[in-house]
Amino acid sequence: MRKNIIVLFLVIFLLMFSTQAFSHPASKVILSVEGKVLQVIVNHNVGNSENHYINEILVFLNDKEIIRQIFFMQTDNMQKVSYIIPSLKPGDKITVKTNCSRGGKRSGTIIVEPK
Repeated sequence: MRKNIIVLFLVIFLLMFSTQAFSHPASKVILSVEGKVLQVIVNHNVGNSENHYINEILVFLNDKEIIRQIFFMQTDNMQKVSYIIPSLKPGDKITVKTNCSRGGKRSGTIIVEPK
């Protein structure tokens, strides 16, 4: 009985780490601002975008979370989104954090430049 429990524990342990071995964060988070529009491009090369994709994008304005978007798939090797932020002004700091459906996080930051 004890041997079965040890084997079961080892199998569960190996399965947990095998999933992490095939996961990876986005390779790059590209941010740009035009007026009040934030454009986000998340490069994330995957083989099967139906079960391995960027599943969450979080947008922080001056360190305060203002947007949280959940995804259920990725249509290409990148995730592209645009957000209108009416209160955006020069000097603001925008940080975008991304999460992979299989684990892995990547972020990017941009300071809004004056026109």
